[in-house]
Amino acid sequence: MLNNNQIERLTSNWGDKSDSMDCFAEVRVYDPLSSWECYIYALNPEDNDEIECIVKVSRNQKATVERWYLSAIKCLFNQHGERVEIDYEYRPRKADELLRILNK
Repeated sequence: MLNNNQIERLTSNWGDKSDSMDCFAEVRVYDPLSSWECYIYALNPEDNDEIECIVKVSRNQKATVERWYLSAIKCLFNQHGERVEIDYEYRPRKADELLRILNK
């Protein structure tokens, strides 16, 4: 799901940087048929499945900071049975700024 460059950047964010959200949200995963989106900003270097991310379920709900697993994201499907997708057009943003923007 993630390329080597993304894995390297995300694992370097784990720990103090991710706890303070003083890092970049490197990857956006989304459902093209809904407003669901997930911004991954850290990856546990000891467990390459565990991530920290910002999740926005719908436009009328606040974004939340979550600890998830990549394997769980890979198992997500929309109502048409299609998997969520990585947004290759997305450009990394500071995680704390992104959370503020998503919650306006």
